[in-house]
Amino acid sequence: MRILLAIVLFVGGVLALSPAAEAVRKAKRSAKPPYHAAQPRYYSREQSLCEERARAEDPTGQYAGYPCWAREIFGRGSNSGRGR
Repeated sequence: MRILLAIVLFVGGVLALSPAAEAVRKAKRSAKPPYHAAQPRYYSREQSLCEERARAEDPTGQYAGYPCWAREIFGRGSNSGRGR
């Protein structure tokens, strides 16, 4: 019985270590995005207009961490001077 228990523990240990070794290998991959995922160096006209509207609706920058379309929408409620 002791031999059977020792074999089961040994096999279980080998199986438990196998995924850990694969996870370490995957973690060493580069964190840099591929070159085609980089941001463009220029803004399109639509993007610049979106940023302009976002600055107008959220002048304090309270929602600065959000995309421009979200800043515009979130800023509408806090901008009490404009009637919509």
